[in-house]
Amino acid sequence: DDATSGTGAELCAPGLKECDGDCVDLDIDAHHCGSCGNECPEEQLCEDGECACAPGLAACDGACVDLASDPQHCGGCEARCGDNQTCTDGACLCNEGLTDCGGRCVDLTRSPAHCGACDAACGPGLVCQEGACLCVVGDYEDIGATAPQVVTGTTLGADTYFGLACVAAGSTEMVYRFTAEKAGGYRFDTAGSSYDTAIGLLTTDICDELACNDDRGGPEASATLSLDEGQAVFVVVSGYNGAQGDFVLSIDPLAPPECPAGTIEPTLPQTITGDTHLRSDSVAPSCGSIDTPDSSYTFTAPREGRYIFDTYGSSFDTILELRSGTCSGSVITCSDDVMTGEQSRAIANLTAGQTVVAIVDGVDGAAGPFTLNVTEYIPPPCPEFTLGSTFPQTVTGNTAVMDRVSAISAPCAGGSGPEATYAFTAPAYALYTFDSFGTSFDTVLHVHDGTCSGPSLGCNDDTSGLQSQVKLLLDEGQTVIVVLDGYSSSASGDYTLNVRQTFVPPCPAIDLGSTVPQTVTGTTEGAVDLMTPSCGSAGGVEATYSFTAAVAGTYIFDTFGSSFNTTLFARDGQCAGETLGCNTDAGGTTQSRLTLELDEGQTIILIVDGSSASASGEFTLTAQRFDGGGTCSTPIDLGSAFPQVVTGSTAEQPEVVTPTCGSSTAPEMLYSFTAAEDGTYIFNTFGSSFDTVLQLFDGSCSTPLRCNDDAGGGRQSRLTVDMVAGQTVLIAVDGRGTSSGEYVLQVDRFAGVGTCSTAIDLGSELPLTRTGSTAGQPNTVTPSCTSGSTAPEMVFTYTAPADGSYVIDTIGSAFDTVVHVHTGGCGGATLSCNDDGGGSGPSRLTVRLTAGQVITIVVDGYGGLSGNFTLNIAAP
Repeated sequence: DDATSGTGAELCAPGLKECDGDCVDLDIDAHHCGSCGNECPEEQLCEDGECACAPGLAACDGACVDLASDPQHCGGCEARCGDNQTCTDGACLCNEGLTDCGGRCVDLTRSPAHCGACDAACGPGLVCQEGACLCVVGDYEDIGATAPQVVTGTTLGADTYFGLACVAAGSTEMVYRFTAEKAGGYRFDTAGSSYDTAIGLLTTDICDELACNDDRGGPEASATLSLDEGQAVFVVVSGYNGAQGDFVLSIDPLAPPECPAGTIEPTLPQTITGDTHLRSDSVAPSCGSIDTPDSSYTFTAPREGRYIFDTYGSSFDTILELRSGTCSGSVITCSDDVMTGEQSRAIANLTAGQTVVAIVDGVDGAAGPFTLNVTEYIPPPCPEFTLGSTFPQTVTGNTAVMDRVSAISAPCAGGSGPEATYAFTAPAYALYTFDSFGTSFDTVLHVHDGTCSGPSLGCNDDTSGLQSQVKLLLDEGQTVIVVLDGYSSSASGDYTLNVRQTFVPPCPAIDLGSTVPQTVTGTTEGAVDLMTPSCGSAGGVEATYSFTAAVAGTYIFDTFGSSFNTTLFARDGQCAGETLGCNTDAGGTTQSRLTLELDEGQTIILIVDGSSASASGEFTLTAQRFDGGGTCSTPIDLGSAFPQVVTGSTAEQPEVVTPTCGSSTAPEMLYSFTAAEDGTYIFNTFGSSFDTVLQLFDGSCSTPLRCNDDAGGGRQSRLTVDMVAGQTVLIAVDGRGTSSGEYVLQVDRFAGVGTCSTAIDLGSELPLTRTGSTAGQPNTVTPSCTSGSTAPEMVFTYTAPADGSYVIDTIGSAFDTVVHVHTGGCGGATLSCNDDGGGSGPSRLTVRLTAGQVITIVVDGYGGLSGNFTLNIAAP
């Protein structure tokens, strides 16, 4: 009894624990797991005194779950399946009928973002139906496959489904389904409708817009489309900008594409008529729109010429295109709306036998009956008109004639516009003036002798503004062709042609004899312009005089005291003789001055002219002989002494020669100098009081040798020349511009070496380097590779030791050099010349030489530079 009821004694068997009056195994009792009262959750077991999930379950968030099937804990406590997913074998899978697209389960038969396949999104206005993107179409009428057919209806109160792309603001619509019975082109139009319509053609599956049109040739709409057999389209009839009303829908099959559709016979003129209404769009013109029916024809030119094609008489707004050879040939020209009308005109220059295709098309779908005309351009005769022999006379006309182009080239500027041609026969020997004053466009006037292809007697552009004038001396009975031309191809219009005759005075009008000095006065008012000066401007009227030199000498003629801006020129012997001299604005004035060297008994013609067409009036002409020395015919002889210095003044000297350098109309003093021996001679004007120009002549003023202005960057001049014993030169001390005054002339012979006549021999050493300086050397030769060099130079000779190439440079020199190489001395042929070939400053060149060949090497300076140099010769 003590074992079962004693107080303080253990009542439960070993391994058990008394809990609430019961003996329990705390290791396995789910109500007292590990301790009395510790009850495990319903879905858990007690193992080893701990609450644990049953086999196959896992504890998640205090609950035992089946990770293989629980969608909240699928395969793991934190793995939760998404919408439309089921937990299968511990993995979240899409429900039956759904597909995983980027982690989402979608129905490919209905999802607009994944229609039929993942990421296959439907476009705007389309929905996913049975895995395909299709358009939402409301009520429509199936009109079958009949063509042609006419459907009438109204859009009043209808719905709007699509909103066509060719209508800025759409309206209500009526939709029809049409099925092509056979393959081909079909035309859909709303001609006859009561309002401004628009028409669209759409695919029946995705409502893709195949064609859309608003206002083809008026408020009605028209569209054409090529369809396959059995192909269906939605035909949408709508309105512009909200317009609604009753409509007529016509559907017509088109003729198959055909190009060309016919042939134009070569017998001209030809007229072809036809109708493009039910023709296909076979060719897309380069200057029009696509989707418009057309008709095309081949034409072969029977001969070379200019051919005109037009659509005058057609019922619609046409486009006309010409193509070379075939329908797919290159475009020759394309025309739309000639001269503000709706018809077209194309012109082509064709060779004999050349074939073109003429394509009659429409603007924006316009079609209907058309007329195609073909003609050949026949140029007007030349001359087109006859002026007879009447003068003065004025004729008017217009060169803006359709198709007329330039047929005669102008010998002077421009002349590419259409022209008018006139024949004129001179009734007497006289000066005749033809002008275009009063014409409305920019003209060119040219006159030809005898025929339109005869030699040009005169040509002028813009004598007065944009108008032209030609003056000619014509013999009695002489016929000329006067061509009034346009300056450019667009220059045409109303013109005026004026013809005048002027009495021709004798030339010369007055003989001055031989008296000097003498002064005569006169006027050029009312005179004529027969002679053109070689200086100044043409167009002035003139007075003419003859003068004969009693003795050889220097003669001065001037117009000082005249009332207008003169030009004075002289011709030898007769009015048509060679020009001896010409001057305008002597000494900075508006008057003229000529100095001429004349032989005894030589007769000249003096012409007092105006500096422009408007310059005329009272004039004074003075003739005198210069009795002083220092001219070309009376140079002051310096003999042969050197060095020597002479002084003087050019202020009262005449202007006889024009220097070949600088710019001068100044008086000059001339000296002669004869070399006593061979050598290099130096002439300079250092110390003179004005800006000088120095020129040397060989024996006479007609043979210039050398010229210099501003030697060494200063205002004075310096020349160096190689002379042989007994050679005489003339030295002209001249002024720049109109400068004159006190001068100093120095003459000396260069005693050093390194000139053209005393070149330094370098032998045949290779490689070779020689140093020196050009400072103080003469300037006797000008390099061919730089202009205006007045620098002194050092001259060497070198003999090639062997056949080969030689590099000659001045690298290491202290100034900007120029190197030039010659054969046969300084005056021989230049083999090579270089400036700045070895970088900025030094020079470098390569020449190919044969063994024993002697060359002249000149180390020169750029501009007037000089200084220390290094000359290198080496093999490449």
